[in-house]
Amino acid sequence: MVENPDQGRTVILGAGVAGLSGAFFLQQQGKPCLVLEQSTGCGGLARSFRWHGFWCDFAAHRFFTRNQEVLSVVQSLVPLHHHQRRSQIYFRGSWMRDPIDIVQLMLRLPTQDRVRLVQSYFSRDRHLPETSFEAFVIRRYGQYLYDSFFRPYTERLFGLRGNQIDIEWAQRKVRLASPWDRLMASTKKKFSTFYYPVHGGYGAIAHCLFQEVQTQVLTNAQVTGFERDGSGHITAVLYDHQGVHQRVATDLVISTLPVTVTARFLGHTLPLEYQKVHAVYLLLKKPWMTRNHWLYFMDPASVINRLVEFKHMSANDTDPETTVVCAEVTCALPEPDRAVVENLVRSGVITLDEVLDTQVLHEPFSYPRYRTGYADILRAFMQHPDQPDNLYYTGRAAQFDHLEVDDLIGTMHTLVRHLAPNAPVVVVPGEPPQLRPTGEVWIVVLAWNNYQDTAECLESLRRLAYSPYRVVLVDNGSTDGTPEHVRAAFPDVVVLENGANLGVPAGYNVGFRHALEQGAVYVLMLNNDTVVDPAMLAHLVVAAHEPGAGILAPIFYYYDEPDQIWASGARYRRFPPAIVFEQRIFAPSRGYHELQYAISCGLLITREAFEQVGFFDENYRFLWDDYDFSERVRSHGLKILQVPEAKLWHKISRTTRIGSRLYWQVHGESGAIFYRRHGRLGALSMAIHLGYFALRETFWNRHNWRFLMPYVQGLTHGATRPLKAVPRIKDELSYPG
Repeated sequence: MVENPDQGRTVILGAGVAGLSGAFFLQQQGKPCLVLEQSTGCGGLARSFRWHGFWCDFAAHRFFTRNQEVLSVVQSLVPLHHHQRRSQIYFRGSWMRDPIDIVQLMLRLPTQDRVRLVQSYFSRDRHLPETSFEAFVIRRYGQYLYDSFFRPYTERLFGLRGNQIDIEWAQRKVRLASPWDRLMASTKKKFSTFYYPVHGGYGAIAHCLFQEVQTQVLTNAQVTGFERDGSGHITAVLYDHQGVHQRVATDLVISTLPVTVTARFLGHTLPLEYQKVHAVYLLLKKPWMTRNHWLYFMDPASVINRLVEFKHMSANDTDPETTVVCAEVTCALPEPDRAVVENLVRSGVITLDEVLDTQVLHEPFSYPRYRTGYADILRAFMQHPDQPDNLYYTGRAAQFDHLEVDDLIGTMHTLVRHLAPNAPVVVVPGEPPQLRPTGEVWIVVLAWNNYQDTAECLESLRRLAYSPYRVVLVDNGSTDGTPEHVRAAFPDVVVLENGANLGVPAGYNVGFRHALEQGAVYVLMLNNDTVVDPAMLAHLVVAAHEPGAGILAPIFYYYDEPDQIWASGARYRRFPPAIVFEQRIFAPSRGYHELQYAISCGLLITREAFEQVGFFDENYRFLWDDYDFSERVRSHGLKILQVPEAKLWHKISRTTRIGSRLYWQVHGESGAIFYRRHGRLGALSMAIHLGYFALRETFWNRHNWRFLMPYVQGLTHGATRPLKAVPRIKDELSYPG
C-alpha cells in the first residue's frame, strides 16, 4: 500500500459539482484538500459532452438561484445567458402551458371528463390520512385528477406506486390548496428566468471549477474504505488508483458519494434506493423541434419524463439545419431510444425520417427514490452513535435529496465559510451542513385549532436535517381536538395545553420557558400554518455562530406560490411612515445582512437574546409583538440576521382573517402599544404612522373602510390601557389552566 502522510488535509469523495466547489472554496481559504473521483472525468450529473457539433448535458439542467453569493461565484467562473423560461406540458394529446392552468385543463378535456373532475373534487375525502403522495393529492384534488394527471408522471419518475411514494414529494411539488387557487393565480403567475452557460453546455460550470482546482483532483481513484481510531474518528481514506492500494491521512472527510456507499464504509447497510435514468439523445434533421427550452410529458402513455432542446439553451456554434434533443426516461425499456422516437412521433413534434442518429447514456444514481419511510431510515443512520464526528455528507446522492447545482454550491460555500478546527460540522443526508451546538434546539409551535395545518407543519419538522432538536406544541385552547390528535400522530412532540387562548405572545412564552428550562441553546418559534424546508434549521444554526447574533430569520415564501417571496424581514420607512416587509434577499460580501425587524412566524432565537431582553411582551394579543421583540434585541446590541439559504412556506393568516373586525381592532391596539414602548417621538410618531395607515386603508383600500371604527377603538384602548412589565426568564409565569 502506498501512503500519503499529509496531515490536516481534507479529503473530498467525488468530483461532481459539490466536490469541485468544495475544493474551490477550501482553496480560497488556503486549506489543502484532495478530491478522489472514480471516473476519468469530472462533473457528475452536471457534466457535458460534444456530440454532432452540439454541447449536450446529461438530461435537462438550468441554473437558477436567489442566492446572490452563489450567482456571483458562478458568474465569475463562466459567462452566462439569462433566459426567460419557455416550457410546455403534453397531456392527453394536447400541449398546455407550464405551469398547468386549471382553466386550460378544463377546456381541453371532453365534457364527460370535466364532469368527472368536478364530481371527484367535491366528493373527495377531506379527512383522508396523509400517509403518502397518493393520499396527499387525492385529499386536495380528488381521485380523477390524481389518476389522470398526477399519478402517471410521478409513478414513472420514481418507479413506485403512488401509495409507496413519501408524502414529502407531494409537499414539495403540489402546494395548491385546491384547483381553484390555481384559477385565481393563473393570470399572475409568470414563468421564471434562469441562467445557462454561453459556451460548453451546462458542464461548463463544473469544467471551470475543475480548471481552478485540477492539481487537487485525482481521477480513476476508487474509494474502498476508511481507517478510524478508537473514538471512531476517520484518520485516513483508502482507495485504489491504477491498480495500487493507497492511503491518504486526513482530518476531515466530505463525501458526495451515494449515502448507501458511504454507509457501507462505516459498516452499515441502508435500504435506500436510487432511480436509474436513461438519457436518450436524438439528432434531428430540422432547425429546431419546438420553441421551448424543455417539455414535460404528463400523458399516461408517455415513456418520457421531460425533454430538453440544447439549441435553445445556447445556440453558439451549432448547426442551423439540425438540432439535438435529450429525453429523460426512467422506465425499464429494452430499447429506450426506439421508445422515445415513437413517443415523439405520436405527439406530433417529429417525423420518423427526421431522426438522423440516436445515443443512450445511463446513470444508476440519478434520483433518490422517496419510498415511504425513507426519512426515518436516514434519521436513524445519522443519529447512530457510530457516526464519525469529522464526516460530512453533501451533494444530491449523499444527501439523498433532489438538489440543484445552486443548492450544492451554496451548501459547500456555507460549510467552508464556517469550518473551524474546534467546531465539528455534521451534514446529514437530505440537507446542508450544520454546526453542532453544545445543546439542543427546541422548536416551539403555537396552535389554535386548524389541526390539519398543524399536522402538515409537524410532518415537515420530521424531515429536518439537524440533530439534536425537540419539538413542543403549545395549544392555545383549541376546540377541534388538536392536542389529542397531535399526541396520537406525533408521540415525540411535547404538548403543553394552556386551556384558553392567551394570545400569541403569552402562548409562545409558555413554550419558550419550557424550552429554556430544558437547556435549549436555540429556540425556533414557528406558526402552525407553516411548512419548513428540511435545510432551514441547519442554515439558521450555522448563522447563529456569527458574533452577536440574537435572531436568525429565514426567507418566507407563499405556500401557494412556492417560488414567490412573501417577506424576508421588515424595515421602518420614514415616508410614508410605516414598518414594511422586505422582499429582497441581501448578499453582503461577507457574513449576513442585518435586518431592522424580524417576522415571528418562523425565527431562531438564541438563548442569549432571551436572557438579555426577556420574553415576548404579553401586552400584545397578536401583531407588532415581533417588531417589539426585535426593537429590544437590537437595543441590547444583538443582531437580527437574514439567512437567505433558510426557507419557509407560510399559508398567511389561517387563524385570524385579515378581513375581520378583530384583526383591525387588534392592529390598532398593538400599534399604539408599540409606539408607547418604542416611538422615537412618542405620541407624534404614533399619530403620523398609525394615522397614515388608517387613511390608506380607508381611502386607497376602500374595501377596508368598514373596519375604520374597530381600528380606532383599538388605537384608543392601546393608547390608554395600563401596561404590565415584559416577563423575564427569572419571573414565574402563571396562566389559567
